[in-house]
Amino acid sequence: MKCKKLSLSIAVLFCLAALPFLLSSMALGQCGTNPLGDTSGDTDFYVSKNQNQGGSGVASTAQSAPAKAVVALGAAAKANQNATIQGINPDKPSPQGPGAAIVWKVEASNPNNEKMLYNFLLIGPSTGGQLRNETGWIAESSWTWNTTDSDAGENQIEVRVMRAGSAGLEDRKAKSYVIAAVSQNGDTSSSLVDGHPESKTSDPIQNRPRVAPDERSRINPTTSGPNMQMPDTKPEPLPQATTQTVVETAESVQVEPQEPEIMEVEGKWTVKLENGGATLNPLTLIQTGESVMGMGTLNEQNTKLQVSAKGSVSKNAMSLDLWTIVAEYGNKIDKRVELELVKVDRVISGSYEMYSGVDLIGKGNATASRFAS
Repeated sequence: MKCKKLSLSIAVLFCLAALPFLLSSMALGQCGTNPLGDTSGDTDFYVSKNQNQGGSGVASTAQSAPAKAVVALGAAAKANQNATIQGINPDKPSPQGPGAAIVWKVEASNPNNEKMLYNFLLIGPSTGGQLRNETGWIAESSWTWNTTDSDAGENQIEVRVMRAGSAGLEDRKAKSYVIAAVSQNGDTSSSLVDGHPESKTSDPIQNRPRVAPDERSRINPTTSGPNMQMPDTKPEPLPQATTQTVVETAESVQVEPQEPEIMEVEGKWTVKLENGGATLNPLTLIQTGESVMGMGTLNEQNTKLQVSAKGSVSKNAMSLDLWTIVAEYGNKIDKRVELELVKVDRVISGSYEMYSGVDLIGKGNATASRFAS
């Protein structure tokens, strides 16, 4: 009896000792089991479109949108809006004689039909081969070129264009034009157009024989005997003066009426723009009759801008239009000053108006004084 109880106790202890091993084996086997069963033969699967999104649930378009090249939108828009020149057309064909008034017309446009400004420049014999600003930035798309004898030769007209308010020019074009020279008999010479005119004979010059004057009679004899080309020494009667000649001479010596006196303004000047706190100093003017042109410096506080000047002068008044020189790689400030000056008792004063582009930004009184020569 005691042996049976001992065996039963040993068996119970053995079962209790084996129970942890059985439980751990069951746990390990359960962890490797797929709760959906055996899926090794399945080929279909589904992935949620939101599985790569954040917790907000908003769809991300950056993951699915195709890649696009980066474009400099500001540069592209600016290039598409720039003004462009389609043509430069003179109203008279080249060449023309000195004194002709030639109207130059510009055809230009911009995509948004914005207001445009134009600048006409000239380079030729009258400018010494240097590019000269003729108009500054103006709203008119045409300019009249009044030619003179100093323009005889090959010239070039350059036109620049930009939209009002732009920082600088947006397009430029140039066109050549010839002003023919006038000979002593008043005919217009075309030698400027063709630097090597053809010979008036049918044979080229290099094919004709070169003959000394004393050998011409032997090559092409037209007379016989010794020196038959002697000049005629027979005296010619002197012309008889007639009453008509005396009358014509008297009429040709008529005294022409004197032109009105023009104020002399050539030299260096200082112009004070009183209300604006600015000065034009120095301002160098060159005068040709009633026409005036020149160069100078516009001083505004700590800013100095180079300006060109053009205008007219009368007996006691002077009108000047001055504009800053705007360059592609230089000054970008576009300003213009209109001066109206009158001389009263040796004092020259008047008024001014200052513009930035086409906008009026100031006006007031102006006084001018010339440097002592």
